[in-house]
Parts: sequence; C-alpha cells; structure tokens
Amino acid sequence: MLIHKEKQKLGELLKDIDLLNEEQVRQALTLQKEQGIKFGDAVVKLGFLTKDDINWALSNQLNIPYIADLREKGIFDPDSVALLPYDFAKKHCVIILGQMPDAINIVIADPLNQTVIGYIEQITGKHINVSIGDEQAILRMIDDLYKNNNCIAATEQHGEGNVSQIKTEINKVFNEIGSGFDAEVYKNALCVSFNERAKKNVSIRLVYRDAEVGKYFIDIMIDNAIGVLFSNRDINEQHINSLLKLSNLQGLIVIKITEKLTIEALE
Repeated sequence: MLIHKEKQKLGELLKDIDLLNEEQVRQALTLQKEQGIKFGDAVVKLGFLTKDDINWALSNQLNIPYIADLREKGIFDPDSVALLPYDFAKKHCVIILGQMPDAINIVIADPLNQTVIGYIEQITGKHINVSIGDEQAILRMIDDLYKNNNCIAATEQHGEGNVSQIKTEINKVFNEIGSGFDAEVYKNALCVSFNERAKKNVSIRLVYRDAEVGKYFIDIMIDNAIGVLFSNRDINEQHINSLLKLSNLQGLIVIKITEKLTIEALE
C-alpha cells in the first residue's frame, strides 16, 4: 500500500507543519542541487532540523510508526528479511521486518518513496505496512542481519546484478532442448529450471520523477531483479537502456527466437 501523501515532497510537508519556512526550503533546495545530496540531508546540514526531527515529523504526518531502536530483540524475522536481495536493501535503505498471510511489514528511511514501496508490493503481491527508521541505523542493521543470516552469499549468487550467471543457466537449458520450438516452450522450460526463482508474465512499473508513467510486461522475472524478454525481432538497445532506467530491473536478458537462438544481456 502506498502512502496517501506519496506525491508530496518532503520540503512541502515540513513547510505545511511549520517546521520550515519558505526561505529555509529555498536554501535547502539550493544546497541539495549544489552538492547533489538529499533534501533531508541538506536541511540537517544547514542546521534547520535534526534527522530525528524529520523522522518524527514524517511519522506523525503520515500516521506510520517510527522505529527509533532497530536493535530491539525479535523485531526482525530472518526468513522475511531474505525476501529482498541485499543489494536492493542497501541501495534503497529498506528492510522487511516480517510478513503475514496478506501483508508485509517494512522499515524504510524514505517513506515517501512510492517507487520502492510499490515495487515491494508488486513482487510480494501483498499489502505493505510502512514504518520509518533512521537511515544509518537501517544500513548498519542490513549488514548485521544479512551476514548473520548468510543472506549476502545467496544474494550474490542469485540476486540482482548477476546477469552473466543467469545467462549461462539459460544457455544450458536451450542447449538441452534445442531450437525450433515455440517461445512458450522455452519460457516453461526456464521456469522449470529456475523453479521458484522465476515468475512468468510479470507487469513492472515504469517511473519517471517519482511518478508512475506506465507499465511494461516482462516474459520472465528471475530473482525479482533480472528480466527476460523473448522477441522475434531485434530490440533497440536504446529502448532497453531506457527500460532499465525507468524500472527497478537490475538487468535484462533478451532472447531472440530465430532458427538459431540468440541471447543478449544488459545490466
């Protein structure tokens, strides 16, 4: 579930509740642009607010919990943590706390990031309950949790960015089957080979400037990170790069179905 104030920028929110005035927002935006940092970091650097001030404000305004102490015993379910690849968790500063039959609980540093929250909702097919946490505390906890659960090794082996290994596995499947079959045969064979790691016919969100601008259908999604597309024609490389830019895909493998199977991969 995306937060109702998802389209509101942090500066607007803090100004609406009188924690910042117009001039302070302007100064923070200028510093953000000059130094290429996040707006919240600019506010803290200018001494207008502390990180804790911002987190409590977001918690109150969005009506979501603020987890100040992530080291509280029993707060994380190890099996649930491993649902997100390590690299994704680090990049977006988010951890899955636990799950129920119809919901996933997460803690994230930026609860206004509808792209990441929507992506987790998409890959899990469950309602997302959002909590906010301190960015540095979350990053430290990610390293502790994934190392303790031996998740980092699994992520490096099966997770995002490992396009070359997945391409090798696909080649192995195709060599065993041979050419001349309909694309659906190869899709089904890949799903058998990758087992639970693969999902067929996945719709992904295309996002531009934090707003959803469309959807794109991927023939097979592997490890919730690598897309596989089947085509009977050449796909423009610029189009593929644009697709990677607008989506949460970490890599894309294009399989051209001709008399001789051709497999191309991009990260």
